[in-house]
Order: sequence, then structure tokens, then C-alpha cells
Amino acid sequence: MYDVVAAHHHLLAQWLGSSAPATVLADLRAAHTADFTLVTARGSVLDRDELLAALEASAGARPGLRIDVSDVVVVARMDDFVLVRFTETHVAHEERAVRLTTALLHAVGSAWRWAYVHETAVREPA
Repeated sequence: MYDVVAAHHHLLAQWLGSSAPATVLADLRAAHTADFTLVTARGSVLDRDELLAALEASAGARPGLRIDVSDVVVVARMDDFVLVRFTETHVAHEERAVRLTTALLHAVGSAWRWAYVHETAVREPA
């Protein structure tokens, strides 16, 4: 599952961190189920349309953004769903933000679609 999670976050970093082509946003749109929900690290709840609108408005907003993914753990498997937990570290210039994230992915054919994501901000030691 590491490859699936890392590839998705590479797309996110590409979209937010550069002048990526519109095909990147189309790929992100296709990667989420119609009933997708995100609980952000700040506690906001976004549906798929709200997330995609926010992404569209944020194209290139974080120049040089890199999102590193680590500690990917499969928490549970249920039919064609997988629940994963992972750490994502957003790095841009001197800024760094770490999140512990839980995601529910749905296998659709040969692809994985993101159905639910819950992010928790992680405070790094001083």
C-alpha cells in the first residue's frame, strides 16, 4: 500500500507545489470516490467537491512543496476496502508540517480510490 499512498501524495505535491498541468487535477479527481470525505488536521470536514474546489483554487500555492510518506500500516482489510494509517510530512522551504493520517481506500477494478481520510496534526519535539 505504500506505493498507492506515496503516488497519491506525489500528485498532491505536484499540484500544490508547481505549475502542474490540469491533468494532475483530473487524476486527483478520479482518485476519490463520489462520496469521499476528508477530516482535515484543523477539524474541518470536506466532501469530494469541496476538496477538489479547494485544490483547484490552490494550484501552485506552495512552491517547492514535497510530501514525504512513511510508516504505512494496513490497519484492516474488509472485502474490497483497506484501512491504512501513515505519516505524511509536508516540506516547503523552511516550513515542515507532520500529520498522522488514516485513510479508507476502495479497490475499484485495478485502481484504488480514496473514500475517507482523517488527518491529525503531529507536534514535533522542540
